Amino acid sequence: MTVSLIYLNHNNLKQRQQTLDAIQSNNDSYIARLDENLQQIYTANLHIIEQNFLRDLAVIYPYLSTYDKSVRVNLLREQLSSLCASSPLLESAHAYLFNYNLMYNSDNYTIGSYCTLTEEETRFYQELSKTHGLVEYYESPLEKRKTLSVFMAPFSSSPAFAVNFILSENALKSYLESNSSYSDEFYLFEIENGFSLSNLPSDLRKEASNFLKQNAHTSAPSYQKVELHGKFYTAFLSRMESSSGIYVRLISDSSLLPSIRYSYGLLFLFFFLIICASILFFIGIYHMVHKPLSKLTDAFDEVEHGNFQVQIIQTGNDDFAYLYHAFNNMALKLSRLIERDYNQKLLLQKAEMKQLQAQINPHFLYNSFFMLQRMIRFEPEEASMVANALASCFRYITKNSMDHVTLAEEYAHMKNYVYIQGLRFAGRIQIELEELPDCFSSLSVPKLILQPILENAFQYGLKNKMCDGLIRVRFLSKEHSLLMIIEDNGEELSDELLTTLQKKLQDSAHSSAGVEMSGILNIQRRLHIFSNDRDTLEISRSLLGGLCATIMLHMESDDYSGSFRKNNT
Repeated sequence: MTVSLIYLNHNNLKQRQQTLDAIQSNNDSYIARLDENLQQIYTANLHIIEQNFLRDLAVIYPYLSTYDKSVRVNLLREQLSSLCASSPLLESAHAYLFNYNLMYNSDNYTIGSYCTLTEEETRFYQELSKTHGLVEYYESPLEKRKTLSVFMAPFSSSPAFAVNFILSENALKSYLESNSSYSDEFYLFEIENGFSLSNLPSDLRKEASNFLKQNAHTSAPSYQKVELHGKFYTAFLSRMESSSGIYVRLISDSSLLPSIRYSYGLLFLFFFLIICASILFFIGIYHMVHKPLSKLTDAFDEVEHGNFQVQIIQTGNDDFAYLYHAFNNMALKLSRLIERDYNQKLLLQKAEMKQLQAQINPHFLYNSFFMLQRMIRFEPEEASMVANALASCFRYITKNSMDHVTLAEEYAHMKNYVYIQGLRFAGRIQIELEELPDCFSSLSVPKLILQPILENAFQYGLKNKMCDGLIRVRFLSKEHSLLMIIEDNGEELSDELLTTLQKKLQDSAHSSAGVEMSGILNIQRRLHIFSNDRDTLEISRSLLGGLCATIMLHMESDDYSGSFRKNNT
């Protein structure tokens, strides 16, 4: 018994040591990623500092023409905004031109895209540029609050400009809090410049800060036990090499490792008896029910995959003999019906799809060729790009060997079409395209289901729009389906016309008899044939004021429609 207790105690200590080492390793990796992100921000700042256009703005600003100024300013703000968007830790970015008391800002900054500094504010940032730490913490004269930032200027006695990346304290706090996984734990994060973040209560924070200061520059172990107000915690200490930051994670002993019970013998015996009883029970169920059901389920799977010749061989006089006999008769009858009716129906559907697809008439090519003729004379470089786009469109439309394509191919063709139409209607119509979600890019769809809807918007919805026309294409994912929404702000759609179109669209979904299958009606019919009535096209009035066409595509299905899509992919 004594040997068992010693063994269990040894295992307890070993488990505790492994847990502590794992937490410390996780903390070190977590804080190292934060340090690496700050270092990347510092490198990005250094890259902007070295740009010639920023140096030109800071030195020869009065001598630049209005055009040259705008080019350089736009390039500067574009880089500031791009870097801001690339890091969740960044709140805003700014560039200071000390000689002209100017400050240019990234997008979404509350003051605006630029502002004029007072002489006092300019002197403050000039003094700040003389420091060379990775992260600075100071009272901002503009925002009237403490600010944590990566501030950098050229290494000179009197720099003419500087670039400042403001760090978001909320984002930093969220990053630190996301490392918490125990019910009773706290953290304390400090940088040598005076910045600190913590979720410790006020009465514990001072004690934790004293512990951090005592161990910040010592070779003490990375974790050790500490007592705060009579309660024991394990303090894990991690250091940031580049940013001079220190991170302490405090986890109470009560939540770190649960108490170890020593009645393992009784517990193991109890679980052993339960496992043995469960095994015996499942063995009996397997032979009595599960095995025959599995045989029947496998046979149904064969039928689902198109094998109607499958037969279940009965090996004994069990209770499933009646089901096996009924299944075998059903499979034989289904095989005869499929051979007579199903294949014939499938061939008719494919023939109808070919006929409907042949009605697609890319008449926009005629106008595009006239536009290309004019561009060849006056804009030869742009004309080359337009010619390539037209060639891609024509190749895609006239490739008769394909009656279906991937959604990525259809969307790429639509973008080609939008590029050409965007040149034709430049200044009149603006086109906004969202990117296709990657998880739906390989989805198989009928060819030419997007271009006709856009063509309808150009020809009818926006035909009288001389300016401020808008076409928007966006995507919404819902479980295993994708909504493709195409809408415009045209003013030509009356309520009566919308009602008529909706009625025709509903009628064309199930039959093309007596209906002129053109435009969006053609798309509706082809979607229903291709997906066996799963995919749909609906129209309504857009919030923009014009027509809103919504195509719903199902990514997968357990019935015939899903098999049809898969077999044609």
